Amino acid sequence: MKPQTDADACPAARGSANSPAGRSARPAIRSAARAALRERFGFDAFRPGQERLIEGVLQGRDTLGVLPTGGGKTLCYQLPAFMLDGLILVVSPLISLMQDQVDRARRLGLRAASLTSQDPRPAQRRTESAISEGALDLLFCSPERLEAARLRRRLAASPVSLITIDEAHCISEWGHEFRPAFRRIRRVRPIVKAPVLAVTATATPAVRDDIVQVLGMTDPVRVVTSFDRPNIRWLVDRRPAGAERIRAMVQIIRRAPAECAQRALIVYAPTRRLVVNVRRALASHGVIGDAYHAALPKDERQAVQQRFMSGESNVVVATCAFGMGIDRGDVWAVFHYAFPGSLESYYQEAGRAGRDGAASMALGFVHPGDWKVPESFLERSCPPPKEVLRLLNKLGSGRMRARGNSPVALVGPGSANVPHLRWLMRSGAVELHPELAGWVENWPDGEAEGPPRIRRGPLLELTGDEPDLGPLLSARGQALARLRAMQRYCKGRRCRRVALLRYLGETPDRRSCGSCDRCEHRGRPGF
Repeated sequence: MKPQTDADACPAARGSANSPAGRSARPAIRSAARAALRERFGFDAFRPGQERLIEGVLQGRDTLGVLPTGGGKTLCYQLPAFMLDGLILVVSPLISLMQDQVDRARRLGLRAASLTSQDPRPAQRRTESAISEGALDLLFCSPERLEAARLRRRLAASPVSLITIDEAHCISEWGHEFRPAFRRIRRVRPIVKAPVLAVTATATPAVRDDIVQVLGMTDPVRVVTSFDRPNIRWLVDRRPAGAERIRAMVQIIRRAPAECAQRALIVYAPTRRLVVNVRRALASHGVIGDAYHAALPKDERQAVQQRFMSGESNVVVATCAFGMGIDRGDVWAVFHYAFPGSLESYYQEAGRAGRDGAASMALGFVHPGDWKVPESFLERSCPPPKEVLRLLNKLGSGRMRARGNSPVALVGPGSANVPHLRWLMRSGAVELHPELAGWVENWPDGEAEGPPRIRRGPLLELTGDEPDLGPLLSARGQALARLRAMQRYCKGRRCRRVALLRYLGETPDRRSCGSCDRCEHRGRPGF
């Protein structure tokens, strides 16, 4: 039973905000939400966009929120969890972060749990029982898990007040982290019969429209805050990889204001090997930090995150696996040893700087040879159709067989076949065991563990259907377009901030920021 306070007395008004009931309820809803903000979270004011989003949720309306990295998206479903009767379902793409999300919610006093294929069977059964007993305020699960008939039956028989889609850009084929299972979330709406809140930090106008259409949102509240981060200096440095980049980073660190020594620094590198090498090179210059990448054991990754969040460690060198769910406000700089494959990813990673509003910088290094890495990532995530068909032919001819109940042979050395299996599964040509299918769709998810051992049932079955690889061709084209946009940003001669805002669909209020490397024309970057 939720403890009741004055903040919980919320007259949620179902229906249009423009109806008489909706208009009359809005002041009371706002008052109750502000009271909950003070009593439950200890804040005196909402961040931009939060209040309007929460108001829409409490009115029972479908709601889409695009808030910047660090803009407080989590609060937009945590606060309603105190005020609405029934369960709030949170669909998240990152299984590796769900336990952290659960822990944070529990510290606030919410009854929260996650349901993933990695949980022990007894834990899964306890969570399922808690759903049926009405003993949860928040339930986190992946979109693939939501497709399980067993979970859907539980949800259908339970009062669900809200379906929240975290990282909602994964819904869109035009997004930079497309996951097909997100597009099928709409199928659960007739079963659950609850409004939807979709939140993300990065979504172009086309992606926003696609989210609304795919989820079947009805007259949704749309809240899109400014992507502008005026306290961040956006800098691009053209020097080759190796010692020159290390020296440049060390020089900036040494010249930074004294207070930066107590603040945090994140250095992103595109591969695990580079993460290890860059961390070692920085340490040789006295810049001591932790390394973080997906191949580290789970407990070691958690230890790095904990040291960083507690302030015990102020420097982390990491792949893109680090950052999602990391809520540290005093990051004074984010360095990219090399740029990622899309402006959306770059904005999200670099945007972890300066969440506290203090002066900060986002510096990326670039050289023509750097693009080989994101191009290889593109080829691996969206392999050429002929390679996908070649794997299908091997499976059909019996030349590939999993050994026993282990799918290791099936996924291939270093999981090399996983993208191909993913597209064959999406095309309808193969059906994988549900546990293996979930692992394939979530790979890589910051997890070093290999594929699950399957206890019963076939690992894979050929459907006999002709594979539809049109979506793969489309995904390759869109990924290539995003990579080209990233390259144009690096080559561009105009204001970096203006270029970023225009790409994200925002009209800048001026033609020059006056502080990026293109606007300053003052040589090497620094404070």
